[in-house]
Amino acid sequence: MACDTSDPGFQILNDDEIVVSVREDVEVEVEEEPSADVEVDAGPSASEAFAGLETALKWMERQPECDHLQLLTVKRMRDLAARKRLKTAKQLTLTEMFKKQ
Repeated sequence: MACDTSDPGFQILNDDEIVVSVREDVEVEVEEEPSADVEVDAGPSASEAFAGLETALKWMERQPECDHLQLLTVKRMRDLAARKRLKTAKQLTLTEMFKKQ
């Protein structure tokens, strides 16, 4: 233990110093969180991703350079976007469904 005292990364702190150190760390973390005023770009929606991957897949199928493994990879990504699109879709109530028809 005596050899660690010369190490600048090792500190011997009493209880009060530990509390101060932890509070400083928490304050830094709180300041780093984005504020509610700043809009965070969530990127494309699942529907937008599905449409883009569908277009890319149609284009890739016509290219002689694309092999089956590449097509399968894009199909899997498209299917993932389709599943996520279905999960995020809002379910209509019966009255809403009949009003639209």
